Amino acid sequence: MDLKIIDESNDKKYFTIVPNYILNHSSGIDKGLYLDMKRMAGEDGICFMTEETMCKRNGIGGKQLHKSLKYLLDHKWIEFIGTTPSKTRPIKTYKILNIWSQNVNFYDNKKIPSESRVSLDTAQKEKDTAPKTSKIPAESRGIRITNNKEELINNKYNKYNSLDKVLEEDLIDISNKYKVNLGFVKLQFEKLKNYCEAKGRVYKNYKSALRNFVLGDMQRQIERRQGDPTKRAVDARNIPGI
Repeated sequence: MDLKIIDESNDKKYFTIVPNYILNHSSGIDKGLYLDMKRMAGEDGICFMTEETMCKRNGIGGKQLHKSLKYLLDHKWIEFIGTTPSKTRPIKTYKILNIWSQNVNFYDNKKIPSESRVSLDTAQKEKDTAPKTSKIPAESRGIRITNNKEELINNKYNKYNSLDKVLEEDLIDISNKYKVNLGFVKLQFEKLKNYCEAKGRVYKNYKSALRNFVLGDMQRQIERRQGDPTKRAVDARNIPGI
């Protein structure tokens, strides 16, 4: 005995299954038209809508509709099977073709040529196969990576941005660097403090400023010992208090 089965689940009211190959190998308008046609097609895959309805549902004009229909036909995703009688005039009728085997083969990495104007899938594949590197930039957002250890670098505030941050060890460092007495460096440090208080001067790096004070005074001492031939000496022996 033959059985006749009628599907009254009305599945298409709730969802439409579309191959990813369609979505990844067509423009937004082309895939939109395909989705609409597949949604409206019956169980036998037959779709008949007037061109006016297609344009209205997809927000496009007649010229774009014909262009997209040609694209779908050329790729053999749909097939024109004739016309269907209606009250006013015959309606062009299309059949949604079965491309599931092509879809499966493509995503199983078998060689199937892509003739699409847009291929997001190919772009994604190129992105996924791009060489990857584990290297981390030397400096990024204030973090320097050295020997797999994170060393915080404060780019906004320098280590010596105030006089209080210049410590005894810094004075010793300058003394050793320029081969001068530590007492001399301390004297220059006091001069630097007094100068900043009197003039309201602010430095980005007070240790660097102290080094300049030390070098400046060293240079003046050398010049005094050597004498400056361009300047006339002044006899200050008879000046009171000297």
